[in-house]
Amino acid sequence: MSTIVAAVATVHAPLIVGMPHLASEEKRAAVDRGFAELRSFVAAARPDVIVSTTSEHITNFLSTNAPAFCVGTGGVNPSLPEFGLPDVQVPGDAEFARGLVEFAYDRGFDLAHSSRLVLDHGTNLPLSYITPEYNVPVVPVMINTIWAPMPTAERSYQLGELIADYVAADKADKRVLLMGTGGISHWVGSQRHGDLNQEFDMWFLKEVASGSGDNLRKLSQADIDVAGDGGNEIRNWIAVVGAAASAGLTPHVVLDETFVPGWNVSVYQVAWQ
Repeated sequence: MSTIVAAVATVHAPLIVGMPHLASEEKRAAVDRGFAELRSFVAAARPDVIVSTTSEHITNFLSTNAPAFCVGTGGVNPSLPEFGLPDVQVPGDAEFARGLVEFAYDRGFDLAHSSRLVLDHGTNLPLSYITPEYNVPVVPVMINTIWAPMPTAERSYQLGELIADYVAADKADKRVLLMGTGGISHWVGSQRHGDLNQEFDMWFLKEVASGSGDNLRKLSQADIDVAGDGGNEIRNWIAVVGAAASAGLTPHVVLDETFVPGWNVSVYQVAWQ
C-alpha cells in the first residue's frame, strides 16, 4: 500500500524570487534557512510522488470556468517562467492522478481533471526550493482561491481526508509527500495591497500546529475575508491539515517570520512527519 510519509506547507509569495533584494539580508537568510530545512526534510522522506494542494493565478482558469478542485492528470506539468523561476517541464504521475479522480468519483466527491495544468509561482516557487532538481513527479490539485464562490473550508478539509484515504487504498506502494502552498493573510490588487492581518496569521498557524483541524474546518467565508483576498489560499493548507490528521502525522513550525518588509508578506512554513 502507498503511504503518506510527510507533508509540508509554505507561502509562495512571488517577490521571494522575483525581487529578493527588497528584503533585508537578515530576513532573506531566515527564509533561505526555512526552505533549506524543508528541502532536507523532503529529501529524507524520499517521496515517489508529491501531491500539491495549491493555487493558480489566472494561468489555467478564468471566471468563465472555475472548478472548485482540479487534478492535473498529465505525465508532464508545464511551468510558467515568471519572476525568474525556471522554465521547466515538471514530471507528473498520470496513473496516480487518474486513480485519485476515479477514487473520488466512487465516493461521491466530484473532482475536475485536466491533462495539462500549467504550474505558475503558486506551485513552481516552492518546488524550486524544495526539489530544485525537479526529479519527483508532482500531482497538482488546484483549489479555486480566486473566483467567488469558492469551496468551503469544510470541503477543503474533506478533500485532504479523501487524498489520505486514496493513498491508503492505493496498491502501488508509493511514498507520498503532501505540499500545501499559499497564504496566509494578504491583499492583492486592491487599495489594501501589501496589508497583512498578523493576528489572524498567528491564530491560524497555532491551529495548524495543534494538529487538529476542528476550528479550521469551521471557518466561514466571512471568517476568511478578514485575512484578505489572498487569504483564500488557506484552503490549500486546510486540505493538508485534513490529510495529515487522517494519516496520523505530527506538525511542527519550521519558520515564523511574522513580517518581511519589502516583500510585504509574512513567511510561514510547517512540516508534518
